[in-house]
Amino acid sequence: MTDTTTTEPTNPGNEITGSGKFWAGLLLIVLTSAAILLVIAYWPNKMPDIKDGDDAAWYTCKCFNVTLIEKTDCMFICDRDSLKRSADSVEAKINRVNVEIKLNDTAVVKKDSITIKKLKDSLQVLQKLSVNLKTTILCGGNVKRIHLNTILLLLVALMGFLGNMVHIATSFTTFVGNQTFKRSWILWYCVKPFTAAGLAVILYFIIRAGFLSYGTGASGVSLYGILSLSALAGLFTDSATLKLKEVFEVIFKPKDDRKDKLVELLFSITTVSPLTIAALGTSTITLTGKNLDKADLKITIDGKPAETTLVTAEKVELKYTPLAAAIAVGKAVLLVTDKAGKTPFTKDITITK
Repeated sequence: MTDTTTTEPTNPGNEITGSGKFWAGLLLIVLTSAAILLVIAYWPNKMPDIKDGDDAAWYTCKCFNVTLIEKTDCMFICDRDSLKRSADSVEAKINRVNVEIKLNDTAVVKKDSITIKKLKDSLQVLQKLSVNLKTTILCGGNVKRIHLNTILLLLVALMGFLGNMVHIATSFTTFVGNQTFKRSWILWYCVKPFTAAGLAVILYFIIRAGFLSYGTGASGVSLYGILSLSALAGLFTDSATLKLKEVFEVIFKPKDDRKDKLVELLFSITTVSPLTIAALGTSTITLTGKNLDKADLKITIDGKPAETTLVTAEKVELKYTPLAAAIAVGKAVLLVTDKAGKTPFTKDITITK
C-alpha cells in the first residue's frame, strides 16, 4: 500500500520562512542603524545664541561635522565684499592721481606722489585683507551651508522614523517568537516607519506654532526636548495621533454664542415611592428627580399611560389602579420613556392582595 500520510507544517500559525526571518531581521538592523547614523551625522555641535536670532543659525553642511558658523564668521563674506569695493575705489583714485601728475607742475607732482604712496599702501592692506578673507575656510565660497530650521526638520523626521523602527522591531520579533506572524501585516511593517516620520514632523510644527508649547525661533528650541518628543511620537504613534486629535478638536470646536438657544436638558429619577401598593383601590405613586417637567417624558404602567396629577421639576405624582392581570402576577412595570423613544428608567411596583 502507498503511504498517503501528509506532513503537517511545523509552525502552522507562523506565515514566514526561515530565510524570511533572516532577511527581515537584517533589514530591521540596517534601517535602524542607518537612522542612528544619520541622526549622528546631522547633529549640530551647539545651538546658536537666542539673542542672535535665526539669522545667525547657519551651520556647515558636512556630515559628522555640522558646525555652527559663528556670528563673526558670518560677517566675513560681507566684509570681503566691502573690502573689495574699497580696494576698487582706492585703485580708481590712484589712476586718477596718475593722470593728474602728467598734467600738473613739479610741486603738484611731488604732492600727488605722496598721495599716491599713501593710496598704494592702503590698497596693499585692503588687498591683503581681501585675500585672507577669500582663503578663510568658512568664506571660501565652496563650503555648503545649512540652516538650523532644516537641520531640525531632518532630525525630527529621523527620530520619528527611529522610534517607530524600535516599535516594529519589537512587534515583529514578538509575533515571530510566538509563532503567530501573519503575512497580511507586511504592508503595515513597510509603511509604518514613514508615517511615523510624517507624524513627528506634524507634531513638531504644532509645537513650533505654540499650540503645545511656546512659539520662538529655531535658536530657542530645546534640541533634546523636541527630538525626545519626536522619538516618542514614532514609538507610540497611536497615542500621538490621539493627542493631535485633541488639539484639533480644541482649535476647531464650534462655539455657539447665541442667546436663548435651545438646550437639551437631561432628566434623572432618583426615587419611586411607594414600591408596594394594595391590589384594591387607587394608589398615588411619586417619582422624584431633576428636570422632570422639561424632558417631555412619557410614563406608562403595564403599557398604559399613567394618570399624572402633578408635574414639577423635581416631582411627578400619578394615580394608578391595578388591573386584574397585574394583580394576578403580583406586580406592575413602571416605564419612563423620553422624547427620543428611549426607556432610560424602569421599575417594578409590587402589588399585595
